[in-house]
Amino acid sequence: MKSYRHELKYIINSGWQRILRQRLKAAMKPDCHGDNGVYRITSLYFDDVFRSAYNDKALGLDVRKKYRIRYYGLSPDFIRLEVKEKKGDMVCKRSVPLSFEQYRGILRGERELLQQPNTAAEEFYASDRLVKLSPAVLVDYVREAYVCPAGNVRITFDMQLKTSPQLDPLGEKAVFYSLFDNDAVILEVKYDRFIPAYIQALLSGIPMTRESVSKFVLCSDKALEVAKCNFWQAI
Repeated sequence: MKSYRHELKYIINSGWQRILRQRLKAAMKPDCHGDNGVYRITSLYFDDVFRSAYNDKALGLDVRKKYRIRYYGLSPDFIRLEVKEKKGDMVCKRSVPLSFEQYRGILRGERELLQQPNTAAEEFYASDRLVKLSPAVLVDYVREAYVCPAGNVRITFDMQLKTSPQLDPLGEKAVFYSLFDNDAVILEVKYDRFIPAYIQALLSGIPMTRESVSKFVLCSDKALEVAKCNFWQAI
């Protein structure tokens, strides 16, 4: 059974981030992963021959789905294949662990290993059979996360957003390009059914407006820009 939760996104600057961080530390706990809740995330997103994932987001469709392989700290020790499905403000994520050998096999186009019934891998396999999924863009950033068990609330700051034309930084040296020239931070608020009133109070007074922020689209556009620059420099 799919389990959906709310996901709200904002863009704030580092100054407001510092203020909000001090508030959150007083009422929430840092994520148990990483260094005091701070860790690096790298996601390799896939898209089909029609660029459906990109176009569905660009068109603002209410229901859409993306596939990605995610790992942490540029380490092969913990790799997951994930499906992220969105319906309005609600998000459902499903995942399955991958070994480093399976990860490299998927990049080589090997799909037979994904035939695992009732898993995210099987969803990927079925979509690949229909519309041919292939690596599309690399998304890399540093996340600082705070959690609260009441409402299963998770508030994250995503910083230093980057992408790279090299889609396999675990297997080759990658050059990364930053997305934001300023000190922009992506703030995400996720919860199941409710946010406790005291956490809502912590978020009040911060000048922020909800935005439809997609790291996938931002990095896709940046990767295209880099590719065009490299092309013109080469001729």
